[in-house]
Amino acid sequence: MEMATVILEGELQTVRLPKGFHLSTPTVSVRQEGDAIVLEPMKAKSWPERFFEFIHISDTAFVRPAQGKLPPLKPL
Repeated sequence: MEMATVILEGELQTVRLPKGFHLSTPTVSVRQEGDAIVLEPMKAKSWPERFFEFIHISDTAFVRPAQGKLPPLKPL
């Protein structure tokens, strides 16, 4: 088991992670599960660069199913 150091900085705490636990992103989500505190890397909020150049949605699994009939429009 590895140990981390908790440093108090006013009302905040900093956790120094051991070398083998470095995170790939500077932003993490934090949640508490019982006594455990879980840190998870945040996923990108945008598509990876050139993402749409490499996907092809020609697979029939991506076909939008029939949406049924729309109700009649009310006059304005």
